[in-house]
Amino acid sequence: MKKPKKTTELVERKENQEISLPKTINSEVNLLVFPFFALDKKTVKKRLETEYRDVVKRGNQKIEILWNVSANPKYGYPGLFDREVHKAIEQVITETLKRNAKAENPICLGSLYNLCKKMGIKKLGGTEYKKIKKALERIRMTGIKSKGAFYSKEKKEWIEDVFGLYDRVVFKGKTLPNGGIADTNYLFLGSWYLQSLNSFYIKPIDYVYLQNLKSKIASRLYEILGVKFYGLMKKRQDFICYRYSKLCQLLPITSHKYLSDAKRQLNPAHKELQDTGFLFNYDWDEDAGKNWLVYYWPGGRAKKEMRKVKTEFFAPPMEEEVLPLPKEKPQPLGKSQIGLVNQLVALNVSEITAKDLVKDSSQEAIKKWIKGIHYTKAKDKAAYLVKAIKEGWQVPEEYLRKEGEEKKRKEKEKARLTKENKEKEQRKKEKKEAEKLDKIYNSLTSLKKKEIREQAIKKLPPFWKERLMKEKGKLSKLTKAALQDERREMIKGWITSGKIDRRNGEVL
Repeated sequence: MKKPKKTTELVERKENQEISLPKTINSEVNLLVFPFFALDKKTVKKRLETEYRDVVKRGNQKIEILWNVSANPKYGYPGLFDREVHKAIEQVITETLKRNAKAENPICLGSLYNLCKKMGIKKLGGTEYKKIKKALERIRMTGIKSKGAFYSKEKKEWIEDVFGLYDRVVFKGKTLPNGGIADTNYLFLGSWYLQSLNSFYIKPIDYVYLQNLKSKIASRLYEILGVKFYGLMKKRQDFICYRYSKLCQLLPITSHKYLSDAKRQLNPAHKELQDTGFLFNYDWDEDAGKNWLVYYWPGGRAKKEMRKVKTEFFAPPMEEEVLPLPKEKPQPLGKSQIGLVNQLVALNVSEITAKDLVKDSSQEAIKKWIKGIHYTKAKDKAAYLVKAIKEGWQVPEEYLRKEGEEKKRKEKEKARLTKENKEKEQRKKEKKEAEKLDKIYNSLTSLKKKEIREQAIKKLPPFWKERLMKEKGKLSKLTKAALQDERREMIKGWITSGKIDRRNGEVL
């Protein structure tokens, strides 16, 4: 007789059926910008702290800020696995905020099996559960010191305090603060973190996109730049600029002494973000001394995310970094792009909007919509056109049908022209060959000419022979042409047999 399955196994199976990984998760803005988790697997064991210092301009004052993350030596510094665990926690928090519009301690995490599934771990078991427990403990034991770095949206001020991301972790079967026994795993968030979440100082991030980024540096740049690009909406520039040394602190990664090494370190991540549409472009200012500047222009994916963010939920405070004046890096449009801009402007789209569309959208899609807009019933065709291109709408069916018909017509016309050209070339070739054969014939003696003519008449079909007899000395053009063709064939035969030297027409 089979033993009944354990209750925990049944619960885990039920949870597995209910779990569906979200497309977006809400991340706290301070923790998107400032470093907490180490990205380098090799040095994480030796790392005990990460420190970020900067001088920023707030109002008319220059202020030195500090963000320090210190690990407990016994537990170690949080690394990449711990980061993935925290992303799973953010999934739980996102679900809680969506359901209750507020997060309260304790946060019910559910089973460790549940967290594994949220992290995308396929191989499940005791080893993975232990790793998650240690990760939660490690994050809990890691302290943060902020001196004017952490922003409280609720208080509308920058915080100077020492605190933690988590206040307490209670695992299943352990005692809760109220004296009860935990029926599952619970997490108590740090007060500043909890307050920030409940004041909606958060930014939605594309979790699927983040997970699919191969480079961990690219995934961190996605977090940092996603916040900073949002600030461009309130400024008059279309790029942001970082000192290389500052970027290394924010990621955090080890800075290099030589530019070539710095580029090898960051450019693979830059290229991945550019290839996936998050960055339109990036560039290095090599003339800024040893502390090079790195420029970033938002791509179509970044701009789409910026437009989706609700300002009432996410509104980073404006502050100016103390940097040298950024050098302008205009991105000249190519001839084909300028042509598209002009066509969009002719349809009443503003020049600025037209340029943005051409930079961020597929040129093929723009070309289709420039024609397809005329097949819609939109009253404001310019506004409709811009929205359709930005959001990647399908062009009207009527346009596609007409386009298909036009394509077939063009293919048919192309085939006709190709055939005509081939026939023209063939006639040209035949004419040239005929002229050469006539030249050889005219160079022959009278006797040879007579011989060829007589043989040519013998080979004429009966129809032409009859016409030749009727017409006698006054041959028609058609009869002459038929006789001439046979004569040329005779000369070809003589050349093939070697009776005539093709090179000079001499009879051998």
